[in-house]
Amino acid sequence: MKKIGLVLVLILFAQASQAYQNYSIGKIDVHSQSSRTQIILKLSQGTGYVVKDLVNPPRILLNLYPANLTPPKREVKIEDKFVKQVRLERDSRNVVKVVVDLAKDKCVYDVFLLKDPYRLVIDIRKPEEDIIAGLLKRETEEGKQLPHPSSVLPPPKKAGIQRIILDPGHGGKDPGAIGPSGLKEKDVTLAIAKGLSALLKRNLRVEVFLTREDDEFVSLDRRIEIANQLEGDIFVSIHANASWNYVAKGTETFFNSRYIYGEGAREVAIRENSVAEAEKIPEGAKDILLDLIQNQYRNESNKLAHLVQRELCHSCGLIDRGVKSARFYVLRGAKMPAILVEVGFISNPWEEKKLRKNNFQLLIAKGIYQGLAKYIKSFNKK
Repeated sequence: MKKIGLVLVLILFAQASQAYQNYSIGKIDVHSQSSRTQIILKLSQGTGYVVKDLVNPPRILLNLYPANLTPPKREVKIEDKFVKQVRLERDSRNVVKVVVDLAKDKCVYDVFLLKDPYRLVIDIRKPEEDIIAGLLKRETEEGKQLPHPSSVLPPPKKAGIQRIILDPGHGGKDPGAIGPSGLKEKDVTLAIAKGLSALLKRNLRVEVFLTREDDEFVSLDRRIEIANQLEGDIFVSIHANASWNYVAKGTETFFNSRYIYGEGAREVAIRENSVAEAEKIPEGAKDILLDLIQNQYRNESNKLAHLVQRELCHSCGLIDRGVKSARFYVLRGAKMPAILVEVGFISNPWEEKKLRKNNFQLLIAKGIYQGLAKYIKSFNKK
């Protein structure tokens, strides 16, 4: 029996190793220009990534997963205006770590996946340039459009909280974070939002609107425009977290602030705002105005965030990472209490497995619902 068990283990190990080998990293191309540097990694279909940037010294860190690298280390010298070198190293957890050593700290970057063939593009450029702004704008204009909010406005509201806007993060050409087994953030957030909408309508008799009903791309500006034109009373943006550290876990809730508070808050804001950077969200006077609008609701947003965070952790049993604050483009300008919920780490293989299950998605929806219900009860007593 022991021999049979050993044989089975060896077979399973061989199968896992074979599957792992399929996710190999191929050719690395570098396109060096005066205005930008593009690093293109040929990947196997289904490989995902998480990204983080560091400033001292300036570099970009990525985890590719599942992925395999043969030989286990690779280094590409570039030595141009933006990049010194690219270093790749295979990890023992079906992860390949990528380090892009930058030549200067005053530059911006985009990381995105392309298909046919499947490849990862790291684009580093001067701050005033934007490689995909035009592409995203065209996709928004040519793709399926949401109905104009004014055409679906319900009758005038009664006093108290009556209208809730749910925002399933990402969508369409923007998959959000991708888990080790290929689970996409955009699919998780939409499923949770629909479950939460059903709970709210059934138990609280409130009006609920989603910023997207299916797999479509909606710009961050458009999401807030929908919420404001629908005259929402609460705005909840739903996301799944990701980290270059694959063991990071737990749930956390954010409210908007120009001041960053909480461990890891800056990294989360950078990731969630990456689409906004591509859209060139305006700075200057309008930027200040958007922050001032949400500042009016900061105390209520903070209170709402704490209630949702507490109930969410109680419901789904994930580690409580607390309530934090940072500047989020999807929350700025909301004329109502607004929060962003990170329901778990899709980059963590154990939490990704949970996030894939319908019953766990419903537990998350139930937790957010209970937090909203307590906030609404408290608010309507005023």
